[in-house]
Amino acid sequence: MGKKVVIIGAGVSGLSAGIYALQAGYSVEIYEKNKMPGGECAGWNRQGYHIDNCIHFLVGCNKDEQLYKMWENLGVLSDSLEIYREPYFYCMEMDGVTLHLWRNLEKARKEFLELAPEDNKELNLFFDCAKSLECIKPPCDVSIAHMNLIQFIKLGMSMKDANKAIKEYGKQSMEDFTNRFTNHYIRAIFKNYFNSNFIALSFVASYAFYTSNTAAIPQGGSVGLVSRMLAKFESLGGKLHLGVNIEKINIADKQVVSIIGNNGKVINSDNYIWCADSHSLFYDLIDEGYLDKNLRYMYENPEGYVSNTGYQVAFGIVTEADLNLPEGSIIFPCDEYDVAGETHNFCGMRVYDYDETLFPMGKRVIQCNVLQNAENYAYWFGLKDNKEKYNQEKQRIAEELRLRVEKKFPQLEGKLIVLGTYSPVTFTTWCNAHKGGYMSFNPQKGYKSKYVKSIIKGINNLYLASQWIQTGGGLPIAAASGKFAIDNMKSHR
Repeated sequence: MGKKVVIIGAGVSGLSAGIYALQAGYSVEIYEKNKMPGGECAGWNRQGYHIDNCIHFLVGCNKDEQLYKMWENLGVLSDSLEIYREPYFYCMEMDGVTLHLWRNLEKARKEFLELAPEDNKELNLFFDCAKSLECIKPPCDVSIAHMNLIQFIKLGMSMKDANKAIKEYGKQSMEDFTNRFTNHYIRAIFKNYFNSNFIALSFVASYAFYTSNTAAIPQGGSVGLVSRMLAKFESLGGKLHLGVNIEKINIADKQVVSIIGNNGKVINSDNYIWCADSHSLFYDLIDEGYLDKNLRYMYENPEGYVSNTGYQVAFGIVTEADLNLPEGSIIFPCDEYDVAGETHNFCGMRVYDYDETLFPMGKRVIQCNVLQNAENYAYWFGLKDNKEKYNQEKQRIAEELRLRVEKKFPQLEGKLIVLGTYSPVTFTTWCNAHKGGYMSFNPQKGYKSKYVKSIIKGINNLYLASQWIQTGGGLPIAAASGKFAIDNMKSHR
């Protein structure tokens, strides 16, 4: 199959593929369209502050897990690297009542039951199911899409404790899940975090990542993770080319014979791995007839497979005083505000103060994220060509959110500055992200999880790796996909 590999995209999947290919004895070059690596795992410096675009938590931070070993091999985690574990998944403050989804599951159970004894049965079921889902670990040895029957059975057996939770919540939406409770505050904390149509099992599993302690934040955040991966890649002899956008792929006799960059450069290789957005590959560069059937199904059923996207604003806190702010993520009710034609009456914010290398006392950051969907994307996409109107709308929402954050936390009044605003269009511009998605498809009620093969049927030397190979996506899936692509490239004949 030849010994040279060209990788398109220097995000987490591309850097992972590059490292594993180098370790397998290939020579490797990566081509990235932006002026910096990382893809959607990125951060920016604005007005002396740092904005972390990606890592809310990283799954795989327990040393006895296979995921940890993968991250260790990629240079992301090590014994010497500081890891921050937030005390809770998120919390809600409402009418003087505070609820936490504590990392300590029994502490959370006690808090919820004391507030809502009338929901005793459903709350105990929820916490029991979250405990049972601690066994779920994203596979990083073999892709589910490529597993044989025996491997699939072994995977199922390793996660057999999750069966009750899957039965209870696997076919329920977040709206269905919320309606199982009667207490007003319990309903509010569950209703106002995820999209109402998202599968409830995804929410409960996300909480289980916290209670099992696999979810944490490595020092340096998103940029630190990428810089360590890049250092590992280059230490093994890999080469990175920035500012090269792929504009053409030439295919003959079931082989990619060359790819053409925006600078006119002809790039030849024995093997190619596409680690950028998969929609642009199949719908813009090669024939969509090459689409994996599962990937095609997700693209053709957007009502059932929604890209995770949102409007975001980052505020800098202009003081070194201790403002007694909550840690991590918090949601709270607020005056109504409008985003992309939808009215909201809850605000979600995250306090970035846990990593002194990024967020020292004088440079702490607050970010607000408003979840968006495909219809919202159409709204933003319609604004993008009128730059003045587009920017005005982003700033209007930023001001609305600033006022609501300051009303909730009066100690912040006059101490917040806008560092940056981001819409779903931002992620399309930055990474060609389909529908502005910063995470891959999230299946809605009535739609099953899908898994995509890294081998592209009909092309013998082009492979696929990205978070889009699996519903849910995220950093572990992206990193593992790079490994899967190399494993399949080595065995493909």
